Amino acid sequence: MRGFGRAIWLVAAGALAGAALVAGGVALADGPPWSGGEQVSYVKERRSIPAGYLSTNVVCPKGQQAVGGGYAHLGEHDRESLVIAEVSAPSNTSGKPDEVNNAWSFFFMNEKEKTTPIDVYVICAPIDG
Repeated sequence: MRGFGRAIWLVAAGALAGAALVAGGVALADGPPWSGGEQVSYVKERRSIPAGYLSTNVVCPKGQQAVGGGYAHLGEHDRESLVIAEVSAPSNTSGKPDEVNNAWSFFFMNEKEKTTPIDVYVICAPIDG
């Protein structure tokens, strides 16, 4: 029973931390304008992770760069069959290493036998100059 109590505490702490991040992201998205009158924005898209692997990305609107990103696992949580994010990092869609990072890339591993839904996000800011 001791392990169960700790698990409940960890879930509660994670939920509070997640709520703080979401609230902070919303505040950032509605923050003051950047140069040219543009604001920080975010893009959210839904993906389905099949059994096995999924490599995907979320792209910023034209003229913006990726400054952050993340994901929200929407499926069932099961300690025996995990969904793991192996990569969550900035990237660019041009394939050229010196280009501005205009996307956030993910690589997920799904040990479940069924497809798992997930929301993926990128936080975008205007490209300076």
